[in-house]
Amino acid sequence: MAPLERATTSSDAEDKREDRPPRGTEQPAFDPGRQTWVLDRYADVVAAFRCPHLVPGGARAEPRPSLPDPAHSRRVRAETRAALSPEQLRIWRTHLCGVANSSVNKLPAGAPLDLVTAYAQPVCLAFAAMVTGIDLKDAESLFAIALPISESAADPFDPALKERAREATTQLRPWFSSGPELLRDSGFVALALTLPRLLTNAWAALLESRASWAELHRNPALLECGLEELLRHVPLPSVLFRTAIQDVELNGRHIRRGERMVLEIEKANHDPDQFDRANEVDLARRGDQHLTFGVGPHSCVGAGLIRMAALAITAPLLQRFSAADVAGDVEWAGGPGFRFCKSLWVLLHE
Repeated sequence: MAPLERATTSSDAEDKREDRPPRGTEQPAFDPGRQTWVLDRYADVVAAFRCPHLVPGGARAEPRPSLPDPAHSRRVRAETRAALSPEQLRIWRTHLCGVANSSVNKLPAGAPLDLVTAYAQPVCLAFAAMVTGIDLKDAESLFAIALPISESAADPFDPALKERAREATTQLRPWFSSGPELLRDSGFVALALTLPRLLTNAWAALLESRASWAELHRNPALLECGLEELLRHVPLPSVLFRTAIQDVELNGRHIRRGERMVLEIEKANHDPDQFDRANEVDLARRGDQHLTFGVGPHSCVGAGLIRMAALAITAPLLQRFSAADVAGDVEWAGGPGFRFCKSLWVLLHE
């Protein structure tokens, strides 16, 4: 793989579609059918994340795409970082650990249970209420309203889902009138719906090897590193979208203003040129940064919050139960944006 190159601006580079290489070569490739660039190598996706002139965009081409206000984006991200201070994360972690431990102690050993509905969803919903400052009973009602937003993120090419998501957002917003913008309705959706899906995907990957669960049970010090590996192996989201707001050069290819990109996060996270034994789960893997939370100026500003919650919710499960077996086929749902475990039936062993 060619080394990561910096994405730079260009005002008038020659651009010939017929000269663009087919997908699978060492450079980003243009898909004429979808009229979009497709990036699936780790180096190319990292370069796209770090380029300030490639901004988040939609799955479909828009006649006049709305451009983000850089000043507004910087302000919103700064407010969110301030709200997610180390002191505040410690407070939330203490409360979340209490909720998680109480919930784990109620789980039966040796009887089939669905980890999604019995554990991940209720604990994450309580955490979403905690962070956004709403009542838990209200959160339970809002969970159903928010479902279309998550469904649209999972299948961003479905226009009907997109419309339902827009309506759901309109219904949710009046419930969240204070606090940083990213910790209001969008924060509720992220913590109440996206977080449990991220967690159960990670647990499903862990359950592929009974020995891996037992290893983390015996050696809790491995959990932080192991969880990062699971997030690399089964990332949420699978793909992200970018739009060029001016001409750029990206690892040898000229991207014109207004052109769109698909960043294939899952494939980049399994790039064999970046990760040794890329398709295997290695709980002790260190060094290489996965792209599940992005990198650079548009990385997930709540990544620290998500990591803290994932550790706090997963640790009690592994501490109490020494082993776990999948009890039946895993039920998957979602679409090209991301797939997730709709149900994850297991047998837990103390």
